[in-house]
This record gives sequence, structure tokens and C-alpha cells, in this order.
Amino acid sequence: MSEVTRRAFVGMAAVAGGAAALGPSRPKKAPAGGGAARAVDFTVDGVPFTTAEWADLLARLSAPGRIAGDEYSRGGAVESLEVEFAQLLGKEAAVFMPSGTLANQLAVRKLAGARRRVIVQESSHLYNDTGDCADQLSQLTLLPLAPGKATFSWEDVERALDRTASGRVAAEVGVISIESPVRRLHGETFDFGQMQRVSAEARKRGIGLHLDGARLFVAAAYSGRSPGEYCALFDTVYVSLWKCFSSGGGAVLAGPKALLADMFQLRRMFGGALWNAWPYAAVASHQAEGYLERLTAAVRVSEALIALLSADARFGVERVPGGTSLFRLTPKTPDLAAFRQRLAARGIAVGPADGAGFWLKVNETLQGASAQALAGAFRACLSSV
Repeated sequence: MSEVTRRAFVGMAAVAGGAAALGPSRPKKAPAGGGAARAVDFTVDGVPFTTAEWADLLARLSAPGRIAGDEYSRGGAVESLEVEFAQLLGKEAAVFMPSGTLANQLAVRKLAGARRRVIVQESSHLYNDTGDCADQLSQLTLLPLAPGKATFSWEDVERALDRTASGRVAAEVGVISIESPVRRLHGETFDFGQMQRVSAEARKRGIGLHLDGARLFVAAAYSGRSPGEYCALFDTVYVSLWKCFSSGGGAVLAGPKALLADMFQLRRMFGGALWNAWPYAAVASHQAEGYLERLTAAVRVSEALIALLSADARFGVERVPGGTSLFRLTPKTPDLAAFRQRLAARGIAVGPADGAGFWLKVNETLQGASAQALAGAFRACLSSV
């Protein structure tokens, strides 16, 4: 781990007239609208580094003697990152991947073996957002369950298994892949009780289990369960490095050492062996240290903020049932664009309006901020006064 401390990246910003200390990994931001330093950013999963800030952080982390380079994503800082995340996830080994798409595909491909059918959620990333890579590149057939829902039950799985077994041509289910939280469902999580049951029953039948945990650490911050508690239910797990850990790119696939022993060969076969991946590894490793504690502190601030805004009749607040870091804010104002601009001038970033309101994403930039001051800023921005 680098000797560079996060205190070097602490920033301060004025929110609703009061100074709010930002999270430990938070650098001072480039000026936002109105010239104020951006204090809280509700648009991303991690820290929204500008390109200059990311380059500055990388330069500090890679001071002479602090980081060893890799060769085709093997050794050096990449290997250190793999060891670190294997420990964080409670797995024997981990392998760096250039993307979550490749991590998911190679995991289910390896687990499936000769049994080429894979059960997934209908709303999952693997089913919707990867260009049918499992089918086109790995000859896997995805069986989508529970349309529009984050959770399927073991009974849903059994029906799929029975239907598969009744075919006139033998075709077995080799893997069950679960995404949680589900991006397409605004961060709704797969019910943990059902996850436990699916895992137990699948293991009785020798069916492989993969977790698409791109935002697994977000789920952990909201549930109070450790990442390892989730991962223990699965053979393999993928975690994004750029979503929560601000790495700029990359992913980690963790699982049994024997299963992943030659995974670097499959990675190379798909063109995924980056000549040098150490910049992604260095930043992700830096951000991962203490991340769950920082995010948990940010969640506490956000819950207090949501309570304050919910008590104000001028705001509508919608929570996602079984959700995590996303909530919808509907302010009673005729000009949402102007409302957003006034927030930016006060150092609060929100994304473009979606209908009559905004989807706000909780991340570690809320750590150390004042919920009362933030609520005051939202109220003040309802008008131009």
C-alpha cells in the first residue's frame, strides 16, 4: 500500500454557508458553477476526480520506489491489488480484468464447463448490456428469470431446471449468475434470504454460482453485512474498480485458486491483457483502504438528509424498495434546470432532471458533510433568492 495518506487529499467546501469537511480520499475539486468548490456530488458511485486530479493522485502514488510495474497485467501493483481484493472478498485468489463485462463472461464460461445454460435475472447487466457476449463469444445460453425484478426464488430456478430437463436434447444448467445491486433497477438488491436459499440448493446439485457484485461494497454499506458474507454464497464474484474505487478502469474477479489459476490465459485470448494496468491498480488500492467505513459514514449523513427533506412539503422523496444508494428527489419548483444550477453554485452536483425530479446517488463525498447544511442548501435553491 502506498505511503501517501488520504489527508493529502482532504478538501473543504462551503455548503449552505457552513464549511463541510469532505471525505478522507476527497481532493479539492475544480471550481463548479458559481466558482464554489464542489463539496458533494450526487452523480457517481465513487469520487468524481477530474482528469487532472486523477493524474495528480497517480503521480503522488507512483513516486519513485512506491509502485512496481506489471507486465501484461501480471505482477507488480496488479498482483498486490489481486491479493488485497481476494482478502477483502474472502476468496483464495483474484485476477485483474480490464472490464466487468469480461469478468462476468469469463466467470460463467469457466464455471459452466460442458453445461452451457446459465440462469440470470432478466434485468441483469449480463443479459442486457453486453452485446450477447455469452452467446456470441462463449456459446452459452442465458435463461432470464423474474422480469423487472431484482430477485428470483428457488422455485423460479426449479421451474427452469425442470423445463431444461424435459427437452428432447440434453442441455444442462451449469451456472446461476446473480447481480446485486441491480443497476437497471436503481440499485435494488437481490433478497439476501433468497440468495442464501438459491446458493444452498444450487450447491446440492453441483451448479456453479457467480455474483455480479459490481457495486457489492455499496450493498454492504447499506445492509451491514461484510462483502465476504455475500461472497461466501458464490464460487466467483466480480467487483468493479472504477465505480466505487475511482480507478479509471478495471475490475477484479475473485474465487478459488484452482479455478482462476489459468484465467490470465483466457483474459489474453479475449484481448484483455493490458500491457500496463498498474495505474488502475494503484488508484483502486489507494481508494479501497477504508472505503467501506467512509461510505458507511456517508450513508448516515444521507439518511439524515433524506429525513429532513421528507419532512418538508416542498420536496418529494422516493426510496427504492430493497434499494441502496439511489433515491429520487422531486422539488416543487417550476424550473428544474435553474434549481440544479443553483445547487451547483453552492457546491452540490446533481445529474440532469429525469421527469419531474432527480435521481441522487449517495457516495463517499457526503462523508463529513452536515445533513442540516445540505438540507438548508436544497431549500434555499427552490428560489433564486
